[in-house]
Amino acid sequence: MNRTHSLILTALLTSITGIALGAPSIDPSLVGSWKGVRQPNGTCKFLSWKNRLDADGKFTITFFKDAEQTHPIQTEHGTWSATGGKNTVKTNGVEEPDVYTYQMVDLDTIHYVYATPYPDGACKEDYDFTERRIRDWAPPKSKQ
Repeated sequence: MNRTHSLILTALLTSITGIALGAPSIDPSLVGSWKGVRQPNGTCKFLSWKNRLDADGKFTITFFKDAEQTHPIQTEHGTWSATGGKNTVKTNGVEEPDVYTYQMVDLDTIHYVYATPYPDGACKEDYDFTERRIRDWAPPKSKQ
């Protein structure tokens, strides 16, 4: 192989490696749409949500004030990564990411626990919850 081909091959491999290193770590079992609901008789204020984790490392979550998920409170967008039982979620406009440990209960159920100690005065149900996979949910379009 001549010197030109070696340089081209080296440049190509370097750029491919750089792209791969810059990509978020994504656990493919988490990609998709999910929903969660706090129990109405729980110790925390009632809340439900739908959340979409995209394969490109972006997410959208919409919070609702009702169990039927017909009265949205707000929608947030950001980035996520997950591997080895650790999920990091960075919401746009929020300085620090949230980090959760997770365990797949089955193909359609994930249990999350906040990875750091609960903030003082926090309701533990905010940081220890289960989500279930849903089909055919598209998050609302961003107004950005």
